[in-house]
Amino acid sequence: MELYNIEAEQSILGAILIEPQSITEGSQVNLSASDFYIEKHQIIYNCMKKLYSSNFEIDLVILSSELRNDNTLDAVGGVAYMSSLITIVPTASNILYYMKIVKTLAMKRYIHNELLQTGSNIQSMDTNDLINFTDELKSMLLESSHVEDLFIDASTISLKTENAGAIETGFKNLDNVTGGGLNFGTLTIITGEPGSGKSTFLNQILANALSLGFNGFLYSGELTYQMLMEWFCKTVANPKHLITCTNNFGKYVKLSDEGFEMISNWTKDKLFIYSKEAKADETNLANVIEYLAIKKNVKLFILDNLMTLECSGSDKYEKQIIAVKALKNLAKKYNLALILVAHSNKSSLLNRESHVFEISGASEIPNLADYVFKTSREDGEPLTHVLVLKNRITGIIKKRAILKFDSNRKRFFTKDDTELNKDFGYEPQYEQGSFC
Repeated sequence: MELYNIEAEQSILGAILIEPQSITEGSQVNLSASDFYIEKHQIIYNCMKKLYSSNFEIDLVILSSELRNDNTLDAVGGVAYMSSLITIVPTASNILYYMKIVKTLAMKRYIHNELLQTGSNIQSMDTNDLINFTDELKSMLLESSHVEDLFIDASTISLKTENAGAIETGFKNLDNVTGGGLNFGTLTIITGEPGSGKSTFLNQILANALSLGFNGFLYSGELTYQMLMEWFCKTVANPKHLITCTNNFGKYVKLSDEGFEMISNWTKDKLFIYSKEAKADETNLANVIEYLAIKKNVKLFILDNLMTLECSGSDKYEKQIIAVKALKNLAKKYNLALILVAHSNKSSLLNRESHVFEISGASEIPNLADYVFKTSREDGEPLTHVLVLKNRITGIIKKRAILKFDSNRKRFFTKDDTELNKDFGYEPQYEQGSFC
């Protein structure tokens, strides 16, 4: 059992040589020289602390001189070893992370040694000795950095943050109700019976997000890549890129090759789709969401649907709860707008009034959501109703958007036709050159 991390220790020392001021980060975790496992690292860090406390610059020349004066330069491997520390870490920005690793391992070594010593003396220890021993361990744990990570000072909270805001859905009446759209840091659940328009509704939200400059991600447990892109592209396409064709069954509309190429280019490095080769469990999904949020700046994640996720747990309800909790935590951690599709249960057909608990699956799921929308088609009408069942942001519920559907453009639209005629901006913009 290795209760040390040489690379983390070297990275701390190398980071300080790159950015001497970063040594102050050690105060956040109460890092001391004795927390280093390697003795020469203890000597170097102790010397760095001494130089900083005396208002001396911490660089390779001054540090080497100080160690030489203390007759410890050879003991730490000389100038050559300290020079190598700078090459190990490219930047000082992650020094606090390395310090937490070293501090945690030092704490574990201390506890391990204490347990070994107590184990050999336990026969001679009385109850008070055991209580004192456990109190010492508790005190050691409370001094660790992990406990301080569990709370913050309320006075540090600002109501204005750079991550504040929302992604507009593209339907003004819904955006007005929800507080400007789907707020960052929220989980939205969209429910409804099959064929009620959930996928089309999601396509338009996704297209609108891309047009506003937000990157998106789409997981579908049911459709192929080709089906996903064909449906999405038809929703995005402008009329000139939709071609009317005829076959034995009548007229139909397809996307032109030029339109598909333009939309494909438009989505490059903006829209990402979950691999059909990967297992759709909470671990893989969490990994891809974190990666895309950090590396690709993706802000909108759509998962269609809950019933196709293969998550851990003893039964299907526990699996669903585990998955939804993981998604909610990711939305909050990275300030994402995350949408999850969940079908309605069979009993919803008997309900006179819609409510959040008609979502198919565990009853805890709607409690985790910030928004719950239900799509439905009522009394045989060719209209889709989007009903707000839950709205944690503004508190406004039971508001309904009534949407017409254009089968050629695969779009929903309201009375003023704004959504039907919207140009999502996928066509290249050419600037007119000047003549001399």
